[in-house]
Amino acid sequence: MWIHFTKISTNSYGGGLDEPFRYFGRMLSDKFQIEDIIFPYGEIEICLAFQPSKKDNEKRKEWFAKLPNYYRGKSMVRVTLPMVEKEQNLEDVLKMINKAFEIIITKKKKDDGYDGLKLKEILAQIGEELQETNLLELNGKYENLLRQEVVEQRFQERAIREKTNDEKKRLIYDIRFYYHLPKIGKKYFYPYNNEFCYKILEKLREKKFLLPNYTHLYIMVADTFENALEHAVRVENWFVYGVAVLENYQDYLKKNEIEKQHIVFDLIKQGLTDIAKIDKLDMDALNETLNEVEQQIFNKRN
Repeated sequence: MWIHFTKISTNSYGGGLDEPFRYFGRMLSDKFQIEDIIFPYGEIEICLAFQPSKKDNEKRKEWFAKLPNYYRGKSMVRVTLPMVEKEQNLEDVLKMINKAFEIIITKKKKDDGYDGLKLKEILAQIGEELQETNLLELNGKYENLLRQEVVEQRFQERAIREKTNDEKKRLIYDIRFYYHLPKIGKKYFYPYNNEFCYKILEKLREKKFLLPNYTHLYIMVADTFENALEHAVRVENWFVYGVAVLENYQDYLKKNEIEKQHIVFDLIKQGLTDIAKIDKLDMDALNETLNEVEQQIFNKRN
């Protein structure tokens, strides 16, 4: 069961509850599972619609005036609640949750299976428990739990790729360099990241370097392998991530330009090699290309 909160305002849609309530959807889902509350759908979305501004058109104002709204699809339920201001405290959040599930229970069909009265009792129990809970600690607990689940999922995805050996028939199209490092700006490795990726890409395309079911190679750099995996989110099949690690990333700006170039080149090499080993790409062609570009860069600069 996936329970989540979204926010709707004049110019935006999305985002969940603020800390320390950010993971309340997951908390509710876990509690319902423990208490054997089984819904006939896999998703509950609780939308918090904020009051229209004076500049909003009449259509949106009319829509807001008709809230709350209930929608039920084949595998999900959406409850949209009217909001005057965003959640300020636990009491506000509990009121929203209780109101949303009160509507869901009211719309319950005879064959839905779960016990509405039991659900109300559990919600009351959750409210009492949360009153006695350190919400920041609870938020941290779920943050770590979800991170562990994401990293484990990435490991599983890599294991599946390692077991397959799809035909390589798609010419490489692009190489991109990304990083997720605390308190580091967008151009931390600029211009060498872009420059080196382009040189390597040119050489690989000349060698007709082929890939299985994707065309773009992305490199994700972080201070640990697990952190890089966490942020290497593959939302489309046309690209794949390779992982690279730079532990002492804070020292990068202290290096001279030649040292910086070596660091960036090594990170790109790490990421591309990671992909190539997992997906059984042409390692000879990749290593040959990396050696050629490395000599071209550093012989020229030296």
